[in-house]
Amino acid sequence: MEQIKEYITKNNFSLFKTNCNDKLSAQFDSRGFHFSEDANTFYSTIKNDPHLYVAFGDNSFYIGKSFQSGGRWKRSHYYHLGILAHEILKTCKIDDQYHGHWVDAWMHRETFTIESDVYSIALKQDVRISFIPFSLYSNKDFKKLSKKEIQEINKSTEKQLIESYGNDDIDLLNIQNRK
Repeated sequence: MEQIKEYITKNNFSLFKTNCNDKLSAQFDSRGFHFSEDANTFYSTIKNDPHLYVAFGDNSFYIGKSFQSGGRWKRSHYYHLGILAHEILKTCKIDDQYHGHWVDAWMHRETFTIESDVYSIALKQDVRISFIPFSLYSNKDFKKLSKKEIQEINKSTEKQLIESYGNDDIDLLNIQNRK
């Protein structure tokens, strides 16, 4: 786990596109938040491959896994970049996954503003993201594995990473109301 955590520390990007004059003002629209340019560039190289990701603020982390083509960080998808915007706009569907605790950990809800079609909200800190390549935590070529094997490796490594950060007294956003 220490190798993965070191990778995360050294290989992360600002998560959100921000106002060029204010690096703590995240921009989004009715479809979702925008990745920062650096996060978008790196994500485009890994999004179709199995991977783990860690999105984090100063002391709040979300650890996730992906093995689906196109990844899980899509603006138009009711997940992560999309659901965060829907949470702020109060347009979530009843069966959506709840992400309000992410908003509360990383953003100042009361600062939400609309200027034309661009919305913005103040961040409490620079929120970062790291995408961890499958080969780093598995030492295997995913192209030679079955979907079930990939899912098992991703699930197991995600669980270990959550436990490791949990031992570090980090606020894990995977588990609501846990510190």
